[in-house]
Order: sequence, then structure tokens, then C-alpha cells
Amino acid sequence: MISAFHSGPPLPGTMNTDTARPARSRAARLAIAGAVAAAALGTLGCASNDTSRSGLLEPYRTGLPQGNYLTREQVDQVREGMTRDQVRFLLGTPLLGHVFHTDRWDYVFSFRHPNGKTELRRVTVRFANDRVAGVDADPLPQREDPTDPALPGYRPTDSSKKDS
Repeated sequence: MISAFHSGPPLPGTMNTDTARPARSRAARLAIAGAVAAAALGTLGCASNDTSRSGLLEPYRTGLPQGNYLTREQVDQVREGMTRDQVRFLLGTPLLGHVFHTDRWDYVFSFRHPNGKTELRRVTVRFANDRVAGVDADPLPQREDPTDPALPGYRPTDSSKKDS
């Protein structure tokens, strides 16, 4: 480090013969690397984990259903003993097909509201000998229930906004 600030003739071993410029000392390289690392870590503090906020300008966010949107009425039509084709006709192709569990179909539905809250609903159809053996389902939206947040077009009322 002393050789970098030495005003006299170059000390032996401090000149880079290829470019005729003084070689950077190890301390100077470490100082530069430290400054770069500090700047990188400093910018990480500016990041936000809030996915519902994007900064100064907020884009319009619409609620979009993802996956197999199923209602209670559709799932209630599935009966034990139905074939796979009959279930596929009623509920559609399952979102998840297990390689190791071919006797099980999973239908997953999520609805992300503009405020960032996500509703997740699952339906599992179990088969035995290629026939329906049972259906397990989360509480599903019903067409008659406008207060269910998983329904497309759901608009929270004043009382449901206070709960969030």
C-alpha cells in the first residue's frame, strides 16, 4: 500500500511492465471489492416484499381465476362408480396428474384478488379400478352465494373489507 502513494521513483516490483502503470496493491483491490459489495447490499434495502405494491405508479390489477374453477354444484354431480371419462366430462381435465398416484386426480383453483389476497380451493377425486371411489373437496363456491370470495366478480362489502 505504501508503494501506491510513493512519490519518488517506482519501487522494485511495483511497475506493471505491460502497461507501464503502477500495479494496484492488494489493499486497494480489497477496498474496491468492499465498496462494490456495500453498494450491492445497500440496494437490496430498497427492495420491497409487498407484492401488492409496485412503487409510485400502481397498475390496474384484476382478479383472475387460475386452474380448474369448480363450483359445489359441479362436484356434487360426481358419484361413486362413475368412469374417468364421465368425471372428465363433468369437471374437465385435472390440473395435476400424479405419475405415482394414477388413482387420484387433483383439481386446484386459485383466485387472486386485486388487493393481493389469494383464495385457494382443492378437489381430489380418488379412483379404484378406474371408477370413482370418493371425492374430497375444500369448501367450494356456490352460484347462489354472492359473498364467497372465490366467485369471479366477487366484490367485498363494507363489512368484509373491515375483516381483511
